[in-house]
Amino acid sequence: MFIIGFSIIFLMILGIIAIFTLIITPFIAVRKNEIGKSPRKISYLIIGLLVLHWLFFLTNGYALLPTNIADAIFMPVWLVLCVAGLFIAIFEFKNNKSFAVPVAGLTTISLLFSIFINGISNM
Repeated sequence: MFIIGFSIIFLMILGIIAIFTLIITPFIAVRKNEIGKSPRKISYLIIGLLVLHWLFFLTNGYALLPTNIADAIFMPVWLVLCVAGLFIAIFEFKNNKSFAVPVAGLTTISLLFSIFINGISNM
């Protein structure tokens, strides 16, 4: 009998979100087939900070900081960036849907991953 664990279900959900993000965006761009407004500068800033935070996390940048400082800034920064990404995705959906869908996908993956990390760290 095969038992599916929580980690496998979590990774499947992340994969589905990533695949839908990569598949739906070109369809929106092709269907619209017109040049829309460019994204706002704050949208570029938030997505850049979110990607920078992911890179800092994946390259073990938080391991270089003292433990109490890394613990104090890691989760609040991640959650603030996720909330900001959510607002940017909502506002950009009216302006530029082909930019809003990947932002929403990355924000959702980041939020789910931060909840997963928080759950693991509380064990």
